[in-house]
Amino acid sequence: MLLSLFNSLTRPDVMKWYAKTRFYHIVNLTAWQINPCTKTYNSIHPQYRPTALQLQTPYPSVIDWIPFPSIRDRLIQLHSANPQIDQIFCDTVSSYVVETWMSELIIGAPTIKAYIRVTDIIANFDSKVEEDPAILEAALPAPDVATIFTSPVCSRAVFNKLNMACGVSIYKIDPSFFGSYPELYDHNFDIAAQGIPLRPDVQCRLTCPKPLDTQTFQTYRNFVDFSYDSPIWKTWITG
Repeated sequence: MLLSLFNSLTRPDVMKWYAKTRFYHIVNLTAWQINPCTKTYNSIHPQYRPTALQLQTPYPSVIDWIPFPSIRDRLIQLHSANPQIDQIFCDTVSSYVVETWMSELIIGAPTIKAYIRVTDIIANFDSKVEEDPAILEAALPAPDVATIFTSPVCSRAVFNKLNMACGVSIYKIDPSFFGSYPELYDHNFDIAAQGIPLRPDVQCRLTCPKPLDTQTFQTYRNFVDFSYDSPIWKTWITG
């Protein structure tokens, strides 16, 4: 709940992303950070489990939220003291992609590998769009690349077809990310997507959290005080 409050207050635009991509895996990670023990550690999604370097070295906690161990280790080694670490984190998350065959998404396209950013698809979601399976199935393949990012029905159909809701287990990284941060690339790990990028004219990027002010701090404090006294919290912390 505190994580949801944080994002709702500091960057409400990303709540759609968290809700659709099962980013709630970080809840178990955060529980381990607060109360490190065997029970909380075992609940962490495998891709978020800390590396040996993470267990030995102090670093900004936001690095824990990246589900690629090789990137986490490189960030710890090279960017722990970087004041722009929040921006690097947002750039990383904005670069999550899913690979596919172009012919499955676009009419008349060749059967070649392509990839598409998750944020670019979710950005075009419309809550008013009907999620009738028959309607979504009929939306693909799309007449062209642009329609994938301009038609909410088509965007939802792509999201479902590529199983983007499965979250980090199927994600890779847009190779352009390593063009901006070449020092974070490790050739020993197969995490860079391959194929042709399918992109809108303007790509979506997650925003950084707003600076902490007095009012926001007091909101956090009031929420924590309230939650700490609740029976649910006491059961979790002692169980």
